[in-house]
Amino acid sequence: MFIVFRCSCGRHLYAPKDAKTRTCPCGKRTQLGKARILARAKDAFAAGETVRKLQLGEHGMTGFRAAKL
Repeated sequence: MFIVFRCSCGRHLYAPKDAKTRTCPCGKRTQLGKARILARAKDAFAAGETVRKLQLGEHGMTGFRAAKL
């Protein structure tokens, strides 16, 4: 079981239900016991799909830029 939540930077993330913390790519560590759960998913694939739908939102944009490699 996975939970979907939002970091204070605005990025949507998912983590296993039994995890204590999750670190966002922005560097902030979120305590999952205190995070507001937006959705639940049975497996990682479903959680990833939920995160993608939430991140795109109404406008179809993520608000993040692609990394320059």
